[in-house]
Amino acid sequence: MLVDNIFSIMKIKSLFTFSVILSLLLCAGNSFAQEVDAFDSVAALTTKGVVIEENLPSTPPNTATKAEETTPAIGDGNSDEGNKNFGPVFDGAYVSLSVGMNVYFGDIAAYKLFPRPSQFGDHITGAFKFTVGREIKWGLGAQFNYQRGSLIGTRKTGKNSSTVSFQNKFYDMSLQVNYRLNDVLFKKNEYNRFTLYGHIGLGMMWYRTQLYDTETLNTKDYEGYIEVEGTEGLAQKTLSDKTKKASTLTVPYGIRLNYKYNYKMDFHFDFTQTTTFTDRLDAFSRDWTARDKYDYIGVGITYNFNRSKDDEPKKREKEVTSDTNDDSSKVKPNDSGNRLFSGKKKQSKGEEDELLNIRLKLFETQLKLFEMQYLLGK
Repeated sequence: MLVDNIFSIMKIKSLFTFSVILSLLLCAGNSFAQEVDAFDSVAALTTKGVVIEENLPSTPPNTATKAEETTPAIGDGNSDEGNKNFGPVFDGAYVSLSVGMNVYFGDIAAYKLFPRPSQFGDHITGAFKFTVGREIKWGLGAQFNYQRGSLIGTRKTGKNSSTVSFQNKFYDMSLQVNYRLNDVLFKKNEYNRFTLYGHIGLGMMWYRTQLYDTETLNTKDYEGYIEVEGTEGLAQKTLSDKTKKASTLTVPYGIRLNYKYNYKMDFHFDFTQTTTFTDRLDAFSRDWTARDKYDYIGVGITYNFNRSKDDEPKKREKEVTSDTNDDSSKVKPNDSGNRLFSGKKKQSKGEEDELLNIRLKLFETQLKLFEMQYLLGK
């Protein structure tokens, strides 16, 4: 009888232990399922661009603003060095310097439109131009130009004539108005770095010219020189520049193409043709020919006063392309600090059901293992 009572007590104790273990397993299974569901929810929110923040003490909104205002950032566009202002007079003002070549058109030019490459050495010379200008309003502007250089040419003026050459040294000044042609020719584009200008003006040219025989170098004619006393009747004249230069009115007109490199510096291409009111730039004239003219073709650099970082050329943002149409695979910029689950894509409903079935089977297997353990221990 005593043995039966002891056996009954042990059996009851085993059943009690099994029920406790079973309850613990059920609680653990529920907790595990809740944790996995919470994990999936956080991952889904993260992939959709939802930022999960911890409950930290909130900072007054004015604190960050004041800190940003009082602490200048390195390289900030509002720094005094980057946005140095020279006063309202310099708003829209600029200076530019360019170098290029002069091409002469007149009676001693052996071409009509442009010299051939083999003629460059006899008809093209170097030159430079300095410009000060200011944008005014409605795309209009004004500029002052100073140009210095020389003109040359070689040609046989007739069938029975000898070949003659001339050399002209000059400088000119002009006042011009310019207009921004982008406003009428092209659609407005904030990413465009190119600006096309047209300009026309009125100026004055001062020069000295000597016309001579190409073979004998004897002087044929001249402008802006005087003959040295005692050589007037000689074929080989000696010229002196101890007199004022010859001068003429000019009308320059052309185009300028600007490339905005940054908010202060521009590169530009300049093409200007200058028509004069004389036929004696080459010290040779004919009654039936047009007035002489010359072209300037050059490239240069421009410095713009009072431009700020706001005038910086805008850059196109790179477009992010994806092979799939699933928006959940895109990560927003504000998720850079919360990328714990950025690599996990949103799962479909079928995949979630399959995962739940696997969990249930695992839990069922664990229960069977504990049941076998209990029976073996019995």
